[in-house]
Amino acid sequence: MRIGLVSPYSLAQFGGVQGQVAGLAEALTRRGHLVVVAAPEPTGGAAQRLMDQGIQLIDAGATIGIRANGSVAPVSLDLRASVAVRRALVRFGVDVVHLHEPLAPSAGYACILNPPAPLVGTFHRAGGGAKFHLLAPIRPLLGARLKRSYAVSNAAFEFSRFVTTAKVEVVFNGVDLQAVETSAPLPLAHPSIGFIGRHEKRKGLAVLLEAHRELEDVTLVIAGEGPETERLMLEYPPSPTRRWLGRVSEEEKYGLLLGADVICAPSLGGESFGVVIIEALAARSIAVASDLPGYGEAANGHALLVAPGDPLALRAALQSGVTMATRGEGLGSPASLEASALHAASWSLDALAARYEAAYLEAIG
Repeated sequence: MRIGLVSPYSLAQFGGVQGQVAGLAEALTRRGHLVVVAAPEPTGGAAQRLMDQGIQLIDAGATIGIRANGSVAPVSLDLRASVAVRRALVRFGVDVVHLHEPLAPSAGYACILNPPAPLVGTFHRAGGGAKFHLLAPIRPLLGARLKRSYAVSNAAFEFSRFVTTAKVEVVFNGVDLQAVETSAPLPLAHPSIGFIGRHEKRKGLAVLLEAHRELEDVTLVIAGEGPETERLMLEYPPSPTRRWLGRVSEEEKYGLLLGADVICAPSLGGESFGVVIIEALAARSIAVASDLPGYGEAANGHALLVAPGDPLALRAALQSGVTMATRGEGLGSPASLEASALHAASWSLDALAARYEAAYLEAIG
C-alpha cells in the first residue's frame, strides 16, 4: 500500500504523537509499504532518520507554540500548508491517509474537508472538559469522514467522544523494541534514577527533584529540556549525584533506559498513555510513576505508582525501587524483570503496525 501519515506536531522534536508517527512509519516500511509522512518543520534527527530509510516527507508549514493540555504544542496554523499537504498526498497516490490527532491544527484539515483517500484517525489526547462540548457541531463531520477511528488509551477514548460520532476502538501506543534490544546502556553510577521528558510543570520534574533531595548516594540523571530547565537547574544545580544531560538523541534515550536502575515518570496529569513506562519495562528497569489512568493502564501491575505531586510519597517509592533493584528482589527480581519485559513486548511498534495495516485494508474496502 501507499500510506500517508499526518502529524500535526513538528518532527523537529522526537517523542509524543510525532514520535509515534515516525515509529509507525518505520514499522510500516519494514512491512513492505511505501510511506509518506506530513508534519510541520520536518527537520532534525527524527526527520533525517526517516529519510535515510526512504520515507518521503511533506512540509506542513512553519510551527508556532500553542498551549494545550498543560504543554506547548509545536503546530502549524498555516491553512495553505494544509492544502499543500493534501495536494502532495494526491501526487504520491496514497491508498489511505492516517490522521493522528485529527483536530489539532492544522496539517490534516484539508484532508478532512476533502479526503484524498479513505481516512483513518487516531486520537492521542487525554483530558477534556465542558469547553469541548462546543465541538459538538463537528462530531458528525469526523464521524462521516473517518472510515476507522482509534484511541491510544481509555483516557484518549473518553476525549474522542467529545469530537466524533464514529465508533472508536482502543488500540495502544507502540514501543521500538528493536532499539531497546540493540542500544548500549549509558555508563552510570549505581544506584541511579533516570528521568526522560520535557521540562514543563505537567511532567512533574520539580516534584522528582524535591523527592531526590534526601536520597543520598542515589544518582539522578535528567534528560530533556523545556521552559523550566533554567529555573530548575538554578535551584538544583549539577552535582556528583545529579546529572543534567540536556536534549538527547534516541540512542542516548535508550541508553539511559537501559543504564538506570529506576525510571521515574512523575507527571501531574494530562497523560493519555505511558510510553516511557513501557520503554522502561522493556529495558528491564524498575518504573516508578504517578498514579494516573494512562500510566496505570500501561504498567498493568508492573510498576510502583504513587499519588501525583507528592514528593514525600515519591521519595518513598523511589527508595523502595532502588532497594529492589540493588537487592534483586520484588520488582527487581530476575523473574519480575522478565515478566515486565514480556508485558512490554505486547506493545511493540511492529504489532501496532500490523493492527493498523488491517485497519487500512478495511478502510479501503
